[in-house]
Amino acid sequence: MANAQYPVGQFRCGQFAFYWFCSGALLGLPIRAASHVEKAFSGCESRVGKMNGAIYGRTGSSVPKQRRRRSVMSFEMVRLDRASSEPLHQQLYRQIREELESGSFDSSASRVPSSRALAATLGISRPTVNQAFSKLLAEGYLQVRKRSGIFVADHLPATFLKAARLATTARTEHSPRLARRVTRMTDFRSGRQLDVGIGGPPSVTLIAGLPAVDEFPIAVWERLRAQVLAKKGAHLLRYASSRGDTELRKAIAAYLCDFRGANCHPDQVVVVGGMQQAMLACALALINQGEVGWIEDPVFLQARNVLAFVGAKIVPRPIDREGLVIGKCSRQNSPRLILVTPSHQFPLGVTMSLKRRKALIEFAESRDGYILEDDYDSEFRFDGPPLPCLQGLDNASRVIYAGTMSKILYPSLRLGFLVAPPKLVDTLVKVRAIMDQHSPAIDQATLARFITEGFFLSHVKRIRELYAQRRVFFIQQFQKWLGDYFDLEVTPAGLHFVAWLRRAEDLPLFMRAREQTGVWPRPLSFFCIKVQLDPAFVFGFSAWSQAQIEQGLAKLASAVKQLKQRGAGNGSSFQIHPASPATNSYWPAPAVRPN
Repeated sequence: MANAQYPVGQFRCGQFAFYWFCSGALLGLPIRAASHVEKAFSGCESRVGKMNGAIYGRTGSSVPKQRRRRSVMSFEMVRLDRASSEPLHQQLYRQIREELESGSFDSSASRVPSSRALAATLGISRPTVNQAFSKLLAEGYLQVRKRSGIFVADHLPATFLKAARLATTARTEHSPRLARRVTRMTDFRSGRQLDVGIGGPPSVTLIAGLPAVDEFPIAVWERLRAQVLAKKGAHLLRYASSRGDTELRKAIAAYLCDFRGANCHPDQVVVVGGMQQAMLACALALINQGEVGWIEDPVFLQARNVLAFVGAKIVPRPIDREGLVIGKCSRQNSPRLILVTPSHQFPLGVTMSLKRRKALIEFAESRDGYILEDDYDSEFRFDGPPLPCLQGLDNASRVIYAGTMSKILYPSLRLGFLVAPPKLVDTLVKVRAIMDQHSPAIDQATLARFITEGFFLSHVKRIRELYAQRRVFFIQQFQKWLGDYFDLEVTPAGLHFVAWLRRAEDLPLFMRAREQTGVWPRPLSFFCIKVQLDPAFVFGFSAWSQAQIEQGLAKLASAVKQLKQRGAGNGSSFQIHPASPATNSYWPAPAVRPN
């Protein structure tokens, strides 16, 4: 008779039993039958669907869509000892309480299982579970929510949590012993600073190197993605080649030969997870602990971290009007790897001359070294066509070309590529396989279609025109708002500018204004290793609309003006370095101020 009052729908799959309760009794609460629920679940044994890892009954189109259920805590780590003198309900109470005190659960999974489900899982009676739950409810660890079930209390008893926090603090007082490769890096970010990436949260920061991701043709990309999934299906869900998708490597090789002046075959292309992984794979493959690696100064910070991570002896090389300065070098200190950005040096914007390119290749060949050509934004040249890459001049198999889709498409795609000399390809594939086996096969196949069907070139052309407009607008607005403080270096390519402060004493003002406004151009010194240069800032412009660019520059100028009126920053100990961009041959060219 009791069973008739509380109908239950049930089916079995393998060793698991699944139950639906139209209503139930927990801890003595009254329950009532609901005939409409019986109708809704009639015949559910014949139709079962999987959703989010759980199995639910499906009853046909006539059944109204049910509210999404909250995740349920499993208590899978509970272990009951029937041979123990401690009663089972006390063991269950104690172990659930300890799990709640640990705080290792998420608020989205704070609902506890029903007494019936937990009893079935543990192989004990429901009264035993109810007895443990009653004690936890009485002590404030659990709470009943009407028509929802039992949940972890919003505020757990403070006495136990305080003790748990003290114990945790005691366990974490000692700093871990880290490998030297980690301590050699110059990345000092910590905590939440590591969560937002180099670009920070979405706002008008004017940080260099961020693309206009809101202009990416998402609809086209998703359509191509659906097409490749429909065509290749489960094949794209398996492990993929560490070399990269065959069609993608063919498309990349064709593009580089046609538009970057490269000399390569698809077999020389290795798909990697962005420029950072490209640099690390080359450094791991070619540099032993203590061997020399050359790097530009100033330089992209993460390139320096790569050499430090592999234990290289870092030798920063200066930049002049023609690019990286080779200079004199003993045989004992010959570089195994030279990291350069010849098409558009970061951050100074210098383009390496043809004479210097040939000399660098000859030097690498004579010293049995290799050149890693970082071609990170060569598509964005606004004065004439893009310049041919360094790899196209290499007849000695000494140049490894590295490219990325981060600036052209979007950074989170994490797809880049290496074009290596034939004898290095297998080595780089092995190193890349150790890192993370391969890049996502679905994204690779989609990108291959994106390139071969012409969408890639169309996007490059459209986005280059957009950046050209934003570039001109930035120059105009910069002159309007900050022209009294800076001389702006105008170069024919790239997605950033270097702005030279006219007065060194203004540097503290702008550093404070950055903090106040969130407009965050990097000081040039941030990228320097040994060289000391006049104070300057590196401004990005590509990721923001014209209205946002004006807003950011105006905000920064207003903050500086207010600080100046209050006398903030006066008495700074900052001293300008005698190396002047207008007189010193170390520097690429005098600052150019737009008319």
